Amino acid sequence: MDSMAVRKALLAKPEKVYWWIFLAGVCVTILLAILDIYKPDFFRLLDFKIYDTQLRSSILSQNGQSAGNPVIVDIDEKSLAEFGQWPWPRYRLGLLLRKLEELGASSVGMDMFFPEADRTSLAVVKRDFEREFKLRVNMEGVPPVMMDNDRILADVLSKGPFVLAYNFVFSDKDKVSGSPSHPINAAIMTLPGQAFDTGTLFRAKGAVCSIEKLNRSAPSSGFFNVVPDFDGVLRRAPLLIEYKNRLYPSLSLATAIQALGIKQVLLKTARGGLESIVLDGTTIPVDAKANLLIRFNGTGRAFNYISARDILLDLVPRERIKGKIVLMGTSAAGLEEYRTTPLVTVLPGTAIHATIVSNILENKFLSKPDWVIGLELLLVFVFGVLSAFLVSWTRSVLSLCIMIVCAVVLWFSAGWTLETRGIFVSPLFPIIALGTNFSFLTFLKYRHEEQELMARNNELVVMQNFTIQCLAALTETRDSETGGHILRCQHYVRLLSKGMARLPQFSKILNEETIDLLYKSAPLHDIGKVGIPDSILLKPDRLTEDEYMEMKKHTVYGREAIIRAEQIYGNEVNDSFLQFGKEMAYSHHEKWDGSGYPEGLTGENIPVFARIMAIADVYDALICKRRYKPSFSHEEAVAIITQSKGTHFDPVAVEVFLEVNDEFRKIALQFPDE
Repeated sequence: MDSMAVRKALLAKPEKVYWWIFLAGVCVTILLAILDIYKPDFFRLLDFKIYDTQLRSSILSQNGQSAGNPVIVDIDEKSLAEFGQWPWPRYRLGLLLRKLEELGASSVGMDMFFPEADRTSLAVVKRDFEREFKLRVNMEGVPPVMMDNDRILADVLSKGPFVLAYNFVFSDKDKVSGSPSHPINAAIMTLPGQAFDTGTLFRAKGAVCSIEKLNRSAPSSGFFNVVPDFDGVLRRAPLLIEYKNRLYPSLSLATAIQALGIKQVLLKTARGGLESIVLDGTTIPVDAKANLLIRFNGTGRAFNYISARDILLDLVPRERIKGKIVLMGTSAAGLEEYRTTPLVTVLPGTAIHATIVSNILENKFLSKPDWVIGLELLLVFVFGVLSAFLVSWTRSVLSLCIMIVCAVVLWFSAGWTLETRGIFVSPLFPIIALGTNFSFLTFLKYRHEEQELMARNNELVVMQNFTIQCLAALTETRDSETGGHILRCQHYVRLLSKGMARLPQFSKILNEETIDLLYKSAPLHDIGKVGIPDSILLKPDRLTEDEYMEMKKHTVYGREAIIRAEQIYGNEVNDSFLQFGKEMAYSHHEKWDGSGYPEGLTGENIPVFARIMAIADVYDALICKRRYKPSFSHEEAVAIITQSKGTHFDPVAVEVFLEVNDEFRKIALQFPDE
């Protein structure tokens, strides 16, 4: 087929327009829109995976590079090997913080908290030693400030840009200690006539904080709670949590506020729920629970990592720290808490906080505003109705091509929007609408056409049977004695064929479809008699030799009539009832020993269908009275056929006949000559 023919085939309109299929597509689209609104967990999971894939593609296109701020100071294996096991004495942490301040850090967020006093303080060691060993320990000459490690750390915290961490708890069964000390100072901007509903935020029942001495000394603090989605992947993190009717910032948000020197933040709301957090001109988009959709920038190693050992040993040049935000944590084995993210299976908690700070500093965010939900619903309706229209009004190949193009456009448009605008518009349900409508509506369409085709085939079968009966009736008009004969032979042939089909040598030939065609075409076996003169066909006496030779020609006349029909309709009648009728009409008077006519075929050279018809034809001729002969009884007919086994008839066919001959008797009684 040339290209022009292909183009015409694609663009050709269908023969029918299916309004009801279009309406069914609209109904399916409405159901999908409802699913999109409520999103069962399975579809939420698919949505998450699409988001992860789109985010991964977006990050790879940007090479996953960080701008170098913030910096992560890592208490790593090298640091523990140099200064001993964790936890370190708090005077050493104080020394580490002081050195970071001296290096010019703009703020230091500590991804750790201290809910118990330091048991390595000299005062604690002296007390425990004297209590347990009853020996007096002389600490004369040691300055009092050096006796308490917590006091040393508290003194450092009070003099620098440090942010201490704590953990909120949300169950009454969880252990709590202390209370957070640094609620956020926020102004709230609401729409006219609306109030900010804090009930949409996460609401804590308590907190696990550092000891009061440290908690009071730190100039700022923030929680480090993060909440993975139900599939265990961390995609968002809360920036605010409500506790005792006050709002508290996350560690990353508090660290950024400390570095930027912001005294007050602005909370913008929409329809009573939180919409964004504004830091000195930087608008951070959040959802109603104050969750930020984290824009991950790679594996976490994209940040500038500095070992705490190198800081303590003064091996780090000032320019690597000056003016930078520092997140301090530990990656030593067994100490760090890891999370699964859309990009990597394990990411340290410190890197997660650093990623959020990086998003704020670079003013690069991901979000899914409320209006996106409306846009997704609109896309579901647009592409759902489009797919219903295409299936109803175009050819399947063309509609499939258009819908594939639409799905590809949806996918890459969503990726482009996420990468360039930072807005995630899920293509999930619009693509589902395309695929579901195409598959379901195509099924409905072709199921309907299949039913119509079956109805047309049934009509053809009826017409086919009608044609056969007309031909049989034509034969009957020439010889009225053949009417019952034709009907009975039909049933004899079916009965004998079913019996022979149980034998291995005939099972493949005589299947159910073939037996049905044999039954239908059996009336054609004597169609050639229409070509025999009445003087011979209706003669009441025995035929002369010449008349008998003329009578034998009815087999040839029958075959030639069917051959002419085949020549007219060509391949359309191949393997049809005409093929079976032709064999039976031509060869049903052949005999097993070769003494039959018209060709004198012997044994298995005689077509199987003709061998079956031979027994049916002779049995009926024997039991029926004719002008030229009396009728024989059923038993006499069976005996004659049995005696002709291997001479006139196929021996195997005779054996089957003997098994079912009682059924032959019943057929003869059921359809007697009138």
